[in-house]
Amino acid sequence: MRVAYVTSGLNLTFVINEIEAHQQAGWHILPLASCRPSHTGNFSSLMAQWIERGVHRPSCLTQTGHILREVVAHPFRFFRVCCWLAYLAICNLSEYAKALYELPAACYFAHRCRQFDAQHIHVHFASRSLSLGLMLGILTNLPVSCTVHAFDIFTRNLGSLRPRLAKCKFIAAVSKFNIEYLSNTCGKSVADLCHVVHCGIDTGKFRTVSRQPQPGRMVCVARLDPKKGLDVAIEACAKLRDLKLEFLFQIVGNGPEKTHLEELIGRLRLEDNVKLLGYRPNDKLTRLFSEACVFLMPCVRIQDGNMDGIPVAMMEAMACQVPVVSTTISGIPELVEDGVTGRLVHEKDADALAEVLKELLGDMDTIERFGRVGREHVLKEFCIYRNAAKLRELIEA
Repeated sequence: MRVAYVTSGLNLTFVINEIEAHQQAGWHILPLASCRPSHTGNFSSLMAQWIERGVHRPSCLTQTGHILREVVAHPFRFFRVCCWLAYLAICNLSEYAKALYELPAACYFAHRCRQFDAQHIHVHFASRSLSLGLMLGILTNLPVSCTVHAFDIFTRNLGSLRPRLAKCKFIAAVSKFNIEYLSNTCGKSVADLCHVVHCGIDTGKFRTVSRQPQPGRMVCVARLDPKKGLDVAIEACAKLRDLKLEFLFQIVGNGPEKTHLEELIGRLRLEDNVKLLGYRPNDKLTRLFSEACVFLMPCVRIQDGNMDGIPVAMMEAMACQVPVVSTTISGIPELVEDGVTGRLVHEKDADALAEVLKELLGDMDTIERFGRVGREHVLKEFCIYRNAAKLRELIEA
């Protein structure tokens, strides 16, 4: 099978894992990305390889040439794209503007898909990437499917989300929660297109070779984004400090919240207990996990409705037998079962979070039990090779 993969960028671990799993199964994948990262020095070797192999948006002159090529060579299909754009403009002007921006890239990618002899187009995220994928599907006369995650459905205008998802042959949702959300917001016709296909991880890479959890050691791997709830985590850490507990919370990642979190750590005088470690490549995380008692990420729903789906970093931690402490929002309870593989509290409740952490950090037997059961759950439900196989079945069907 020859499949074109459309995404905004090839710097997303779960997308690369999925593409690699398809290739190992004998499929041929053409990665199409509308954005190219400025450098690959901090990425894992696997991610850097796929970025180099991917097809990215070319120069403006090249894009213009391919628009003219499509108009001349495939006028009826190009006319259909224009009609679809006009319909999208009626639904939502903002999504129309984003789709119009992607039209030149769609024309260029259509040429590359024909050269590749693609049989199917799969898109990650129901954002402007889906608009790009749908236009590409019209230009190449190929079926289009889409994996929906979190921000791409939680923060989208429903007037534009519903008609775009309805044009997909099927929708892969990363959680049951997403399907329920789409059923309530976009209707049964869209929900009927949905199938649960969890994101997954390489459980062979994320495993415990020599697990040596350090007392009081907590870790989080995340983009420093408001929806991760790291300010709530730091407030809970202040409460643990006031209870005279010894602990260290290490946060791996960069993002827009970095300055705010640094100021919060300073204001609460937690410099000795909370450390911002910056970005670490995905393949450098297992040592941190091996030393951690708890993976702490108390995700929240922010003002615009955005929230996480099921964070991949939680899967990676659980695969390394690290219990997760998080919240009950979105699809997280589908990964973390409270009292079985970790602990869940209501969002934005620093007091409840501190109480749970106090209990768990003082109970190494429970930490070990949660970690063991958590890895078994990830092996069963969140292994990339199993879930990529589910997606291949849907594409072949």
